[in-house]
Amino acid sequence: MDSIGDSDRSRLPALDSDLLLAFVTVADSGGFTAAARYLHKTQSTISLRVSTLEERLGTRLLNRTSRHLALTADGQTFLVYARRLLQLQREALGALSVSSEPITLRFGIPEDYADTWLPALLERFSAAHPEVRVHIHCRMSTELLEQLDDGSLDLVLAVRHAAGSGGEVVGEESVVWAAHRDFHLDLQHPLPLAVFPEQCIYRRRALQALTERGLAWQVDSTSQSPSGLRVIIDRARALTPCELRSIPAHWRVLGEQEGLPPLPAAELEIHRSPSLTHPAFQTFVNQLHDVMAEAAGVTS
Repeated sequence: MDSIGDSDRSRLPALDSDLLLAFVTVADSGGFTAAARYLHKTQSTISLRVSTLEERLGTRLLNRTSRHLALTADGQTFLVYARRLLQLQREALGALSVSSEPITLRFGIPEDYADTWLPALLERFSAAHPEVRVHIHCRMSTELLEQLDDGSLDLVLAVRHAAGSGGEVVGEESVVWAAHRDFHLDLQHPLPLAVFPEQCIYRRRALQALTERGLAWQVDSTSQSPSGLRVIIDRARALTPCELRSIPAHWRVLGEQEGLPPLPAAELEIHRSPSLTHPAFQTFVNQLHDVMAEAAGVTS
């Protein structure tokens, strides 16, 4: 072990949870700045806590340079135990029903998926963990991931926008062209579109597909809300890319037979805050998996 200083080996070092959490969050987020955002602390506080932990352990856990941060061999070994210590502490407090600050899970989900999965998910989770409050945030995927990054959310279900995004893929949704059943499609004129704002991956993929097919288009309406888009589509004057699952009975699907290009499926993924350590939160993720699988007709 790379010794930092003399230590009293006759007694075990005090491994405070604040020190362990700072170290785990730095390791998971890749740096002190990101860890500070997740834990709502200053960067200097996080740095001091990691340094204190290293001093108490008598070894260096991180190699720091101005451009790079990496775990040492001891850091990689200790990270496994730090996670277990934090988990055991929370489980012990839960087993003793120790009353402290209320437990809150801040969960972000796109609005167009909330209606499908949230009712069953919240019912199951509240039955399993009535002590946990779930705060729901409905926004576009990109906005939710920004809130996760700045520490405002603990867990996010989002549409995957790029490979290597760091999320755990948990499902796939078919995306199609849809319009009111009375909508008249005329490929000789620019296609009137009703879409989400520019950061929406459905919009970007739809416009790219039309352009590659050589079809003219124009964005007639934009809405951040799925309910807003439904009102627009119900006027039978535009079409939109959307999940096949969410199409109302009075709409119709348009595709290759009408001369429209196919759209790629949407991959859904879960993103977690590195500071997400309470065991009840893993139950929430497991139940989300179950609810999504049941809605898709997948049985185990």
